[in-house]
Amino acid sequence: MDAKGWFHQHIFRLVGQYVVVGLAVLATTLLVFNLRSFFGQINISVLYLVIVLGCAVLAHPGVTLFCGLLSFLCYDFFLVPPVFTLQVSSPIQLIDPLAFLSVAVVTCIMAERSRRRTIQAAIYREADELRGTLLNLVSHNLRTPLAIVKTALTSVLALNTMPSESRMLLLDANEETDRLNRLISNVLQLSKLDAHALQIDKDWTSLDEVISIVFRRWPEAIQDKSLTAQFPDDLPLLNFDFALIEAVLTNLTENAFRHGCPPVRINVIVQEAEVWTVVEDRGKGIPPQHRSQLFQPFSTSKASGIGLGLAVCKGLIEAHGGRLWATFDPTRFIFALPLVAYPEETIDDASADR
Repeated sequence: MDAKGWFHQHIFRLVGQYVVVGLAVLATTLLVFNLRSFFGQINISVLYLVIVLGCAVLAHPGVTLFCGLLSFLCYDFFLVPPVFTLQVSSPIQLIDPLAFLSVAVVTCIMAERSRRRTIQAAIYREADELRGTLLNLVSHNLRTPLAIVKTALTSVLALNTMPSESRMLLLDANEETDRLNRLISNVLQLSKLDAHALQIDKDWTSLDEVISIVFRRWPEAIQDKSLTAQFPDDLPLLNFDFALIEAVLTNLTENAFRHGCPPVRINVIVQEAEVWTVVEDRGKGIPPQHRSQLFQPFSTSKASGIGLGLAVCKGLIEAHGGRLWATFDPTRFIFALPLVAYPEETIDDASADR
């Protein structure tokens, strides 16, 4: 159906509603007028009020307002003494018709707001479905060529027969490929967090294993001591999703190198009910005017960033029941994971109590 046909159909439906409502009010007025000796004023008001409320549920808001106004006029003209005139012998007689006229106005406003919320909810639902489909398509179509490019760069960089200038260019390309891949992952993770569709596969793991995996990304920084870590020997096991916490620590470490100032130091601190992981660098930190929106999506103080990494990190940590915050002078990003008893320890403690 074209736009013109839809418009004519909409007008026809709206006119039909006005006609049906008008006939219903007139028919009710005729019935009540002939049987007014059997009806009390309250019962008459209830009849008109039922028509107004039914109109608010089924008809256009303008039709509801028309229904209330027409009911008021019919009530006053045919049923309020002196009849067949809009005059009243006492202002008190206007209380009932004015009451359902007020109800008509209020229900008209409420019905219109309800319709708008329903329409908005449907639009948002369709937008979320479309966004999910689009992101899946984009991520698949981007990650496949990125994987091929990454494999090619890694293979070429393994050769030792190229000039140093070419090797530097390839290293830059390899680094930017990793950055683009992490950017795609951040967009997907943020989309899942917004849609409450993030799947967390928790297992009992130690944070030192996560740190070891993250450190493999910066072998040169480890050699020159610009990336170090410190954690206690008796570090307890935690229940978390290894891949997601690895992504958080990688993101925070990369931010420390890109936007902070080496050396970067990772400290793991065991608290009473939490385990803190602190990523610290010697940079000046975030400018004070940007700190209030530090973890908001698309909020960044750097021209080279788009402001997704920290928002994703915060969402992933909170999905584990933890916290993420930042302090400055020096710059520290700290995420805390809850410290809970390992099941085997719980069983041993219960046996010992017996």
